[in-house]
Amino acid sequence: MNDLSPTLPPIACEAPDALWAIGSAPTADGHAEYPLFNRDVDADARWAGTRLAEMGVDSGSMIDLVHNYRETGQFWPYYIAAARLGAAVMNGMATPWDVGRLEMYARRFDLALIMGPGTATIEGLRQFGHDPVEVLSRASTTCVRSDALALLDGGTKFWRMTTAGPMLLIAGPGSVRVAYDDTQWTVETGNTGTLMVTTRGDRAARYDRLDTGVRGSVEGNEVVLASA
Repeated sequence: MNDLSPTLPPIACEAPDALWAIGSAPTADGHAEYPLFNRDVDADARWAGTRLAEMGVDSGSMIDLVHNYRETGQFWPYYIAAARLGAAVMNGMATPWDVGRLEMYARRFDLALIMGPGTATIEGLRQFGHDPVEVLSRASTTCVRSDALALLDGGTKFWRMTTAGPMLLIAGPGSVRVAYDDTQWTVETGNTGTLMVTTRGDRAARYDRLDTGVRGSVEGNEVVLASA
């Protein structure tokens, strides 16, 4: 993995332990709200920087992040990381009615990355007369949610994003192996075959084997996701 920490300065904030926001983590039992300190966002942004770099984002890149408001806790570090790398960020909602914005961005701009389209986005593109594979392929790299892969012909060329509680797990094309930030989290496999997350770093949210509902196993510091 590329360690971008030396080039990514910490958040300029006089209150690292202050509450930044309340996030929403999808779990096996529904969504769980969780607090984020400023320093939590900084730590997550450092990790996000390595993921963006792996997907080809660098200075001068333009990227589009597709997510809903309740996912801001997971996605905001990617905004910060993109800014530190010198990239410009556009965004849109992960809903059928906002696909026009994604299609317009992909048509008008030379995007290095589209990250976050899921089933709702794919269905919305089709409803509005667009070929989802053609639209998403306009970006140099596209990272779609796991639930959308089966809906995309030729989906094996796309990167894969899985939301596991407070984390975004990102795998390369055709891969189910995902590194995660083991300075912040410990991930185990529960008795039901789902990933369990425990807080390791000094964070506002203290989880003890939170059941994410995501099926997979753990090998070292990598998650092996169940097939989509």
